[in-house]
Amino acid sequence: MSTPILTTGRLILRPPVAEDARAIANILNDWEVTQWLTMVPFPYARADAVEFLDRLFANSDLSYWLIEIEGEVVGAISLRPDLGFFLAPKAQGNGHMTEAARAVLTWHFSQSDETAVSGYHVGNTASARVQEKLGFRTTHKATHRKASTGEDITVIKTALSKADWEARHV
Repeated sequence: MSTPILTTGRLILRPPVAEDARAIANILNDWEVTQWLTMVPFPYARADAVEFLDRLFANSDLSYWLIEIEGEVVGAISLRPDLGFFLAPKAQGNGHMTEAARAVLTWHFSQSDETAVSGYHVGNTASARVQEKLGFRTTHKATHRKASTGEDITVIKTALSKADWEARHV
């Protein structure tokens, strides 16, 4: 399934291209962003972004979008296997991630009955709030190894069924 370009009132969500490595590296080399991500090393260099994009381009089962505001990349959102996301600090706190995730989930549920799964680090109230607004329900806690620090962290795992989505958003 190819990743389409999605648009909302304020955002463009588009598949990345190789030239996006610098923008991705700039965002993920900020500890305020990376501290809440499980699989992202820190510090995060342009070479890390190039390697990530190479893996992404080789895996057609992933759906991954960069989030643009007025032509500037400010974050990313992915789906499959999990809904995951990050935003640059300057784009946080304005409902952008909820807006982006709503567009991705609308697209997802228009083509699939598959439950969307996600999760957030204990203490990441912003991510928890986005998932709550979208209708995700807590399913369990899990322990994951955090790439940036090598420590084990607790992640609250969540899920959103198509029926729950449609009850809230259709």
